[in-house]
Amino acid sequence: MSDKRKKKLILGPILLLCFLVVLQFAYYGMIFFDLRTTLSKDFDLVITYSDTASMEPALDLAHSHHKPLYVSQAPPEKLPFSNHPRNDLKEVIVDNTAWTTDQNARRATEFIRKGGYKRVVLDVAWFHLPRALFLTRLYLLGSGAEITPCSKTPLPDHWWNYWLFHREIFKFWGSLGRVALASIGIETGPKGP
Repeated sequence: MSDKRKKKLILGPILLLCFLVVLQFAYYGMIFFDLRTTLSKDFDLVITYSDTASMEPALDLAHSHHKPLYVSQAPPEKLPFSNHPRNDLKEVIVDNTAWTTDQNARRATEFIRKGGYKRVVLDVAWFHLPRALFLTRLYLLGSGAEITPCSKTPLPDHWWNYWLFHREIFKFWGSLGRVALASIGIETGPKGP
C-alpha cells in the first residue's frame, strides 16, 4: 500500500471525527443559546431525569402550572421530595428503573406516549440538557409530542470550561451507542417496568 493511500485512510476518519465534534458543539451551543430556567408557555407534563442537581425546581415548575411531574431515576437513588407532605406529591410519578440517560429517555417517552401528552417540558441540569433532550426527542419521533427544554440550574459563564460539560461530550457518544444497542434488542442495564 502506498504512503499516499495510507495517509488517506488515516486522514479520512480523523476529518470525519472533527466534523462530528464540530456538529456536536454547534448543537450544544444552539441549546445553550436559548436556555431558560422558567417557562411561560403552557404545557401538559414536566419530566426530569436524575443528575447531580436537585429535582426541587422540576417539582416547583410542575406545581406552579398545576401539571403532573414524571421523575426517572436509578433504583438505588433516594426517593426525591421526602421532605414534602403527601398532598404535594399527588401528581408526581417516580420511575426508578433507569440506570442511564438513554433508559431515562426511553422510560419517559413510553409514559408520554401512553398518557397522550403533547406538550412536555424536560427540566434537567444545564450540562445534562443537550444529551437528555436529544435522546428524548429521538425516542418521540413521529409521536407529535413537543419537548421544550428547561434547565433546573442556570447556565454558568464560560460553560465550555466546566468539567461537567467536557464529560457530557463523551457521554453523548456513549448514549448513541446505547441507542444502537437498544435498537437491536440489547438493553444496557435492567429492563423497564
